[in-house]
Amino acid sequence: MTLDRSIFDFEVFYRDWFVVFKDKKTKQFTVFHNDNDGVRAYMKDCPLLAGFNNKHYDQFIMKAVLMDADPEEIKALNDFIIVQERNGWEHPLMRQGEPVWFNQYDLMDDCQMGLSLKAIEAHLGMDIRETTVDFNLTRSLTDAEAEQVIFYCKHDVDATDRLDDLRQNYLDNKIVLGRECGLEPEKALYMTNAKLTAAYLGAVPTTHDDERQYRLPDKLRTEYIPPEVLAFFDRVHDMSIPSSVVFSEKLEIMVGDCPVTLAYGGIHGAIPCYSEEATENRSIRNKDVASYYPHQMTLNGYCSRNIPSPEVYASTIERRVRAKKAGDKATANALKLVLNTTYGAMLNEYNALYDPLMGRSVCISGQLQLLELAEHLLQDCPTLRIVQLNTDGIMVSLDNSDIPAYEAITEEWQTRTGFELEEDMIRKIVQKDVNNYVEIPLEGDPKIKGGVLVRGIAPAGAFNINNNAVAVAKAVKDCLAYGTPVRETIEGDNNLMDFQIVAKAGSKYTGAFHDVNGEMKPVQKVNRVYAARDYRLGTLYKRHGTSGNLVKQAGLPFHSAVDNDNSLTLDAVDKEWYIREAERYVRDFLGIKPPKRNTRKVNTIKRNLLKSIFE
Repeated sequence: MTLDRSIFDFEVFYRDWFVVFKDKKTKQFTVFHNDNDGVRAYMKDCPLLAGFNNKHYDQFIMKAVLMDADPEEIKALNDFIIVQERNGWEHPLMRQGEPVWFNQYDLMDDCQMGLSLKAIEAHLGMDIRETTVDFNLTRSLTDAEAEQVIFYCKHDVDATDRLDDLRQNYLDNKIVLGRECGLEPEKALYMTNAKLTAAYLGAVPTTHDDERQYRLPDKLRTEYIPPEVLAFFDRVHDMSIPSSVVFSEKLEIMVGDCPVTLAYGGIHGAIPCYSEEATENRSIRNKDVASYYPHQMTLNGYCSRNIPSPEVYASTIERRVRAKKAGDKATANALKLVLNTTYGAMLNEYNALYDPLMGRSVCISGQLQLLELAEHLLQDCPTLRIVQLNTDGIMVSLDNSDIPAYEAITEEWQTRTGFELEEDMIRKIVQKDVNNYVEIPLEGDPKIKGGVLVRGIAPAGAFNINNNAVAVAKAVKDCLAYGTPVRETIEGDNNLMDFQIVAKAGSKYTGAFHDVNGEMKPVQKVNRVYAARDYRLGTLYKRHGTSGNLVKQAGLPFHSAVDNDNSLTLDAVDKEWYIREAERYVRDFLGIKPPKRNTRKVNTIKRNLLKSIFE
């Protein structure tokens, strides 16, 4: 992306406000402090701004500055948004005078809900110290305080700049897609994926009142669907059941040896704590349906009725296939954004694609057609086992004797439904459940899924980053995939950041504290934590905003070191804690119960500890 733009961020106090701009090309900072005219002059030459959470906060502060509001008025607007948790556009100041417009985009768009900039900084290994200047001061800041605020504001702008770089492909895709539907780059960047997708498809908001008039797909072979499943989804037609009830229900069944859950969010099933390795006489195979939900819309007629015609969406699929084959990655990736976003937008009442009947139909029919395939395979393949069943795929293991029947059934299913199955041959599968597994293909690297194993930037869906206890994730994966002892992996890891744990106190909590030698010391709401060898260091607590009670932060070591400025060294880290965590996760995957504790010994220790305290 070659657009001229600046990253920006505001900090607001009782008598002082600051804004920091960073030019994306020159990397030069420009800082303004209570200088409305300076900001106005800067904005004349700045065509595009980028921030994090600026749609909710910074844009309104900017508009107030451009309207010549004084520091007290800006602080009142700040408190209206932050303290009262109101929408900035509702504030009276925003309704005065002529509207103020400027081009901007928000990097918080299309991020996972609840992901903060400070948490992103922590996962990227950045210094995450916050300013110590109290935002509730009722006086002007000193020069030293102002310098500190500017320093940390620049740091957050740097972090936003780094996130902007990480999101470059995503931003480029939006520009390409905007160009496809006649939108200027600035306009396309401002829109969320869902709104941009609606614009590309030419969607016009239309009211629909038939969300519960679902019909089974014509090509479904209901003789392979268990009666209780058909009855479960038929409840959608019973208008005596409130929608809030029917759409929150789920059904649990057994598909062979595999426990499966069906619901209005999709189908999920896996044999718990299961592992299997392919042999000469038995294979493990995974079949995913290519672009399953997009093809549900075209093959079963479930496109949003708010677009001009189903052909508009069908041609998007075809165009992406052609672009991908031609090596046109820019167009292929931009159109992939449309295909991956449309289903969710059909169930979003604030989107122009909103058509809940079609959205529900995609999800229900997707489950039924995969379940039909699974049940048919089980009926006609005596040695076949359903290992996994998920939203768009099915994993099975079977003896070679059943392969001809297996191939005939899957081929018939494809021919009849029009869907295409893509098969992977698996050498080994180790799974805790449908959301946590290690899959080792016959060729290539292991495929992993789940919060225990996956680290780094999420490869699909809303942007998320997770670099918590990377050493543990590596150790668990290598143990399950290759049999490497977890101790070997963790003791051989000398990268300090692989042992960090990002501890965040959520919005329900007003503060966080660190137990240091029995004294509760205030810390930030987002902290970088390590398991510590120093036994004087306790764990972290958070204070509930309503009750005022202190609650332990879950998942942290009993002895925790806080290192927000990256000053800790590896020799201060207790690797034994990470080894125990990794061993615990491996046992969870394999279904092995933890070793029994010597309760007699533990009780003796507790009695001696109490005796030493009270005597």
